Amino acid sequence: MRTLSPPDPDLWRSRAAWFWRAHDINAGPRALDLGPRASLLLAELETAFCAGAWAAVVILAWALVEAEQRVAARALAERGEEPRPEPDVDWLRERRNALVHIADDPVDGEAPDEVELEAAAQGAVRVVFKTLFAGAWR
Repeated sequence: MRTLSPPDPDLWRSRAAWFWRAHDINAGPRALDLGPRASLLLAELETAFCAGAWAAVVILAWALVEAEQRVAARALAERGEEPRPEPDVDWLRERRNALVHIADDPVDGEAPDEVELEAAAQGAVRVVFKTLFAGAWR
C-alpha cells in the first residue's frame, strides 16, 4: 500500500514529459478544441498521471473517451451511419470496469499490481489522445 507523499520532482517531470509526448504522437493538424468540462478532465488526467495515481488515470480517461464517443455517435447518427468497433476503446472500458466494479469472487477482486496499473494508465492516456484528436477532425 502506498502512502500519501508527493512524487519526486524529477519523476513528476519525467511523467509530464511522457504525457505530452503521448499528446504529440497523436496530434493532428488541428489543435484540440475542448469545452470547459473536457479541459478540466484533461488537466485532472495530467495531474493524476504525474502523481502516479494510476487507477484514477484510467477512470478519468474513460470519462473523457466516453463523452467523446457519445459526440461521435450522434454525428454518425445524423449522417445515417453506424459507429465502427474500436478495440482500444473497448480495452479502456474493460480496464475501467475492472477497477470500479467490485467482483463477487475475492480472487477476481484482487487489485492489479503497480506495474500493471502504470501500464494501464499509459495505455489509457494514449487512447484519450487518439480519441480526442479523432474528434478534432469532425
